[in-house]
Amino acid sequence: MSVATGLDPRQDIALIRERISLQLHRDEDIGPTLSDLAERDPIALADLVLGPRAQSEPSLIRASLQVVEAMERAVAPNGLYRRLMDLSGSAAPEVLAFASRRHPAASWMVQLSRRVEGQEAGHTHLLAAAGHPAFTTACWAHAEAGHRRGLIATAAATGLPEPAAALAAIGDLDGAAEAAVRILEHTPESPVVATLAAAWGPDVRPILHRAVSHLRTRTSAEALRTQSVRYPRIAAMLERVARGMVQTT
Repeated sequence: MSVATGLDPRQDIALIRERISLQLHRDEDIGPTLSDLAERDPIALADLVLGPRAQSEPSLIRASLQVVEAMERAVAPNGLYRRLMDLSGSAAPEVLAFASRRHPAASWMVQLSRRVEGQEAGHTHLLAAAGHPAFTTACWAHAEAGHRRGLIATAAATGLPEPAAALAAIGDLDGAAEAAVRILEHTPESPVVATLAAAWGPDVRPILHRAVSHLRTRTSAEALRTQSVRYPRIAAMLERVARGMVQTT
């Protein structure tokens, strides 16, 4: 039941805020109240959740994500999610994941990611953007922001070649090399060398040389050798490395 029933969302906002605070204290479901406000007055809802007197309460922020579409009609998404993050506390990872799913192409996701994930910045956003037309652009944006660890984690989780290419494009050759190997560990047939060549240039030998030190499995070494046939010396070296590796998966 909504505690705002019979009240004016704007004139009685202070009373509604007090009632919601009491519900939160009692660990009661505030979803019906937020849904009621979302239907009747999205601006009042946004004031309640995001305004100057908004509560920094993780459970309120989590519940507000269920009515975020209504709030986006009242507040621009960039400012909305920044403010939600300010108030989120332990709910920050959930806010980031939710924003990533709703706005995978948004440039402001780069800074939002850094606020939550630190050294792993970009991972949540890029996982949500994988398969989206904006994925390549997002990888480049995170690479330019210095989010190497997030890109490598995404490479390992998806097997997609774009994270490695993005790191190569900014000149982070060791990061690109590590990402390339993690990609091949996940998906041996992923066209990582060709994608690196498109981003870095046709001669990717500097990256391939660095990749050797990141190899952990025979499967990835053999996959890298197969994709390196244009570079006979490196291919031959990778063949020797693969033969000397005990691990086969």
